Amino acid sequence: MRSRSICIDAATRGVRFPQLLALALLLWPVLAGPARAGDVEDCSGPPTDKAEAACSGIINDTARSTEDRTKAFTGRSRFGIARGKIDQALSDADAAVQLNGQFVPALIARGYVQQRKGSLDQARADFDRAIELEPKNPFGFLARGNLRADQHAWSDAISDYDQAITLRQDLPAARVGRARAYVETGQPDAAVADANTAIAVNAGTPNAFYWRGQAHRRKGDMDKAIEDFSRAIAQAPQAERNAYFARAQLYSAKGDYARAIADFDRLLAVLPDNKEIQQQRQQAVTMQAELAKAAGGAAPPQAAPAPGAPPARPAGPAAGNQQVEQAKQLVAQGNYAGAVANLTQVLGGDPRNEAALRLRALAYSKLGRSADARNDLNALLKVKPDDPQLLAARALNAAGTRQFDQAMADAGRAITLDQNNSLAYLARGLVKAGTGKVQDALADYDHSISLNPKETLAFTERGLAHIGLNQLDKALLDFDQALALVPTNLIAKSWRGLALMLKGRADEGLVDIDAVLERSPNNPTAQLGRGLAMLTSSQYDRAIAAFDQIITRAPNDAFPHVLRARAYLGLKKPDNAMKDLNFILSARPDYQPALTLRGITWSALRNYDKAVEDLDRAIAQKETVEGLFARAKAHEALNHVDKATEDFRKATQLTPSSVFDVLAQAESKRKVQQLSKRVPCGNGQSGTCL
Repeated sequence: MRSRSICIDAATRGVRFPQLLALALLLWPVLAGPARAGDVEDCSGPPTDKAEAACSGIINDTARSTEDRTKAFTGRSRFGIARGKIDQALSDADAAVQLNGQFVPALIARGYVQQRKGSLDQARADFDRAIELEPKNPFGFLARGNLRADQHAWSDAISDYDQAITLRQDLPAARVGRARAYVETGQPDAAVADANTAIAVNAGTPNAFYWRGQAHRRKGDMDKAIEDFSRAIAQAPQAERNAYFARAQLYSAKGDYARAIADFDRLLAVLPDNKEIQQQRQQAVTMQAELAKAAGGAAPPQAAPAPGAPPARPAGPAAGNQQVEQAKQLVAQGNYAGAVANLTQVLGGDPRNEAALRLRALAYSKLGRSADARNDLNALLKVKPDDPQLLAARALNAAGTRQFDQAMADAGRAITLDQNNSLAYLARGLVKAGTGKVQDALADYDHSISLNPKETLAFTERGLAHIGLNQLDKALLDFDQALALVPTNLIAKSWRGLALMLKGRADEGLVDIDAVLERSPNNPTAQLGRGLAMLTSSQYDRAIAAFDQIITRAPNDAFPHVLRARAYLGLKKPDNAMKDLNFILSARPDYQPALTLRGITWSALRNYDKAVEDLDRAIAQKETVEGLFARAKAHEALNHVDKATEDFRKATQLTPSSVFDVLAQAESKRKVQQLSKRVPCGNGQSGTCL
């Protein structure tokens, strides 16, 4: 799951964690053998100036063997890694590999440095080669696991960490790496267990306390998380920027704004231009002042300006402006009803207060009160009819209520007034998606994101468009990005959960689905995910009951009808399935998922000609494993052996894009094996002609 990573937080982007492999490399002796004891011992010891001199002496001694010089180059590369001399480390590791391409410590060191420099393919090649040469060496698996974790390939990373730990139970770096992967995949209990083991082996293991803190944070235990972040900071007060940021966020969440501000200040001392940290610090300062006023006491002394932050603007003189500022904080906290109450009071005394109208329109939108939001936008546009941002906002409002003509008119006018208005392109994309022009919508979403890559709604809507095109991998990337920008985006989280489940990654998907249902028990997408879980586990009656509730609320939504049809097929009720599919296809004749499933339903009804007709139309839009397998079965029933064989073979070659594709591909492979035994070769020889 883009995936979103806690490791490199939005507020501290560009700051790398100390690589766990670096510690392992520095502690891993590489010299052994007949070389002189003194310099060997120094070169293989801790990465000090003395160690570098010893390694250099061996390298420059032409009387030394190739083996000794290989080990010395590798040893000196460790010194370069420790001192941050990456280019020197790469040069030395490369020299070692040139001398002996099978020396595993050199391959791992070079791979690590290449990873640090961003050459991930070369790093992967070195790690793979190291594992091939020494499959019982845990450091090769640790190195590749760290690389995969940095690429957010969490399942693959966990597999490598598992192997490293199997080979060496007391390797704390592998435990911490796996703990990180468990946190990122929503397994906080397993993460805590691994971090505990790492700390028991070596309490100084880099990042062990940090990732245990993140696991406690995921479990909702803020006090334990703060304690662990504090211990991480105590170990490396100059380096643990992510721990400072995480602790500051938790202090803010607990209302301990003074400590939060102190942590933000420490971060801004080294990252003075980081807007996210500046913004969160200012929110903490504002909330501190508001709490003091709410308590009836004097406001606390004004906090000093954040390091590197621009001077604060003078406060407005009117009490109404103070209420608007307070409403902004309520919106930031998700308390939209409270914001509306504040702003309505302001507008009662000043009906044309532009800031209050804009903010109330936003709060109304968040509450789903589209008509009220539109009224505020209309009032604003009477005063400023040529304001492109207001026009774009009204276009988004109209698109959300399916008033597509009005939305297109407002979006078009906004773009005419401002060619760089990202919200206007987003609104126009919504209209195109809503009217079935998904490819055109994608172009608008792409342009909107290029203009403003910080808009979570644009990534969310583009992800939904990819879902509609059955491009689940692309959709997951967009939902990850949307959640990285706004972690509370329930639409993105619910659809990411659903997409993961469609990919067959049910355990990961249910983490998101359950998290959404805790916050919003009636969220239709999350409920759809629950129904899908029942469907894929063959609980067809329960799945139908879940889909019934969703369809009652959204009768024209195509996807629940398709899933309910699948459940009916599971119960061997093709007539019921056909009713759902015909209903959808009467409104959307080319809806590919429904065409594919109706083809399957025609086969269940033994009408194979109609099955092939529907499946041809579906496959013409996009070849899927399930579509090809279903058409092959229909051709087989019609005794079209050549066509059936070709479709079965194609179905085994495509990459599955959904859990239904995975099941169909397994069946296709089985059929190909059966046919290979039945179809003779033309020359009468043994073997398969498939």
